Amino acid sequence: MAFLRRLVRRGASRLLHPMQKGLILGVLGGAMLYLSTGQLLWIPGGVLLGVGVGHFVGRRRRHVHTALVTMSREDSPPRLMRPRPEETSEHREQRLRQAATFRVTRLLEGKTDRAGAVEQIGCTVPGFSAERYEAELDEALIRIEEYRMRVRARRLLLIQKAREMSALDGVFALHSFNRKFSRHVGQYGLGPISLEEALGDMHSHEVIEEAVVRTDALIREAIDMDTSSGRHELNMASLRQTHPGFNDHSMIEALCWEVLDYR
Repeated sequence: MAFLRRLVRRGASRLLHPMQKGLILGVLGGAMLYLSTGQLLWIPGGVLLGVGVGHFVGRRRRHVHTALVTMSREDSPPRLMRPRPEETSEHREQRLRQAATFRVTRLLEGKTDRAGAVEQIGCTVPGFSAERYEAELDEALIRIEEYRMRVRARRLLLIQKAREMSALDGVFALHSFNRKFSRHVGQYGLGPISLEEALGDMHSHEVIEEAVVRTDALIREAIDMDTSSGRHELNMASLRQTHPGFNDHSMIEALCWEVLDYR
C-alpha cells in the first residue's frame, strides 16, 4: 500500500487531477480492506472517500492558484497605464511640419478648405497655438508651391516628348501617366494632364479619343498576359499583331504596368 502511494505521488501526480488521484487511492484502499476483511462494501466506500478527498484538494489548489495570479497582477501595473516615453520637441516639430504638408496637399486638391486644414493639423499634433498652426500652414503652402514648380517642369518635358511621337504613342505616354500618377500625392494636386491642351493643336478630338480607347485596350491585354521568364518575345509579337501602330516602348511599358504602377 505504501509502495503504491509513493508510485502515485512520484509518477502520476504530475499528470493526474487531484480527484483522479483520490479515486485511484480510494479503489486501492477499498481493495486492500476487502482482502483483509472480506467485506465487499469496502470497495465502493473507498471510491467515495477517495473522490471526496480529491475534490477537496482540487478546490483548495484552485483557490491558491487564483490568489497567486491575483497578487501577480496587482504587483505589475496594467499595460495601458505604463508610462510612455515622452515625445521630444524635435519630433513634435517634425510631425507638425509633416501634418501641415499633408493637409495643404488636400487643400490644393479641393478636399478641404483652409479652416478645415488648420483644424485637422491641430487634431493630428495638438498642443500648439492657433497662430502656430496658421503659420505652419502658410509655410507648407510656400514649400509645396516650390515642389509643384519642379513637378510642372517634369510634366512639360513629358508633354514635349509626347508631341514628338505619333498620335497613338503620344496619347499612350500622357494617358498612361494620368492613370498611374495623376492622383498620386507627389503630384501635389495638379491633377491629370489635359490631352486636348497638350496635343489638341496637332491631332483632332476624335483621333485623341480613339487613341485613348486603344491605349486602354492595350494595357488591359498586357496586364492579362503571362509575363514569366521566356515569354517576353512571344508577348511582344502578340501585342504587335493585335495592337498595330504602337511602338515597342509603349508595349513594353504596358507589359510592365503592374510593376511600374505606383498609385
